Amino acid sequence: MSDGGEILRRDGYWPSSPVVGQRGAQTRERIVTETLRLFERQGFHGTSVEAIATAAGTSRATLYQYFESKEQIFVELLEECGAALMRVVRRLGPLGPTPEGFDNLHWWLGEWAWVYDKYATMFVQWASIDTPDTAVRPLVIGFVRSYNSRITQRLVQSGVEGMDPDAASLALTSLVHRFNYLRHRGAATLPRVDECVDGLAVTMQLMLFPESPPEVFAQLDPVPRTQVRALPTPATIELPATDLSARAAATVEGIMGAGARLFAARGYHGTGVDELVAEAGFARATFYKYFDDKLDLLRRLSAECQVVATELSGRLAALDAGPESLRGWLRDFVPFHRRYLGVFRAWVEGTLTDPALVNAAENGQAQMHAAAVRVLAQVERDYPLDLDVAAAVFEAVLDRLPEAVGETAEDTSDAAIVDLMVQVIERGLLSGSAAH
Repeated sequence: MSDGGEILRRDGYWPSSPVVGQRGAQTRERIVTETLRLFERQGFHGTSVEAIATAAGTSRATLYQYFESKEQIFVELLEECGAALMRVVRRLGPLGPTPEGFDNLHWWLGEWAWVYDKYATMFVQWASIDTPDTAVRPLVIGFVRSYNSRITQRLVQSGVEGMDPDAASLALTSLVHRFNYLRHRGAATLPRVDECVDGLAVTMQLMLFPESPPEVFAQLDPVPRTQVRALPTPATIELPATDLSARAAATVEGIMGAGARLFAARGYHGTGVDELVAEAGFARATFYKYFDDKLDLLRRLSAECQVVATELSGRLAALDAGPESLRGWLRDFVPFHRRYLGVFRAWVEGTLTDPALVNAAENGQAQMHAAAVRVLAQVERDYPLDLDVAAAVFEAVLDRLPEAVGETAEDTSDAAIVDLMVQVIERGLLSGSAAH
């Protein structure tokens, strides 16, 4: 941060192109540039190699001289994003419950936000295709582990107490990444980027160092109090009426369960009907007896998800701001999140054209955000924190932390996941005062 509180803007971090000759390097760069533009407009799954070649003014044969597939182009772009983030984290100074420690954290989060906005298309597509069996998953996991290792070392050096350093690092990086995703997608009523960074820095500082005294945040401007809003009217996904026998209902539930599992493991676009019926143990004819197509299955899962999400949002809005009340709610939320993870991923891909599904996704997020604001508004604070920003951090905990924990240790129990979520929320968001 500069003395004036402005986020510093550094030069780009683009790596040097391979030595392929000047003309070849220009062609290669044009292919990468046009791919990025197509990913932004059409998404990863909606972009074909043919479309990339046409946009780059070349042929498929020429494109394949430089890249084996669009996945390889995606990997190169991911590596550029990773290099940018690594360069920033190497410059992260000592952290701690002091103005200097907070300033270092604040600077790092500001730089991360800038890098995110610079490479926003890739980060959004990363969220869209980062499923367990994709070719990019090993690259993503390897980068995240390396990055988190650096953060863990910094946290140990900075004397973080009350949280396991590895868990703190995982929470920090997961929440910052997902918060920036929510900010970029305009998924919440958030202020401008510098105010978002201010609020995110406050919550992450308190998560790491809840003993931070109020003067640590003296550099921040006061923020107006967020108005508590009523929860939006729940969206509905209209489905045709059905009158099924008990046996038929069990068959439909079996197919829907298989769909939920495979959409989570492979993504909506990566799952075919053949895989669905094999997972469910039925024939293709059975699938088409009850579902028009794969989109029909997603629509029904989304309708089911929306009903449960509305109930959970209503319960959250009625909670008192205490860790034990929150713990009970999270015990129900974590299995809900696991069941519908594939649905959430399909919603955030940004390539769905079904108006009902788009509306359900936006409405579900708005309900949860409004509920989080109502809970967090109960806390009287003596430090500046925009409640919409705090609610977005709360949503990032819900959206990302259960999955992030599962990626690092698949056998982690739901109770352990809930414990970490409660710890993060209590330290970072439910503190009524600094140094509580």
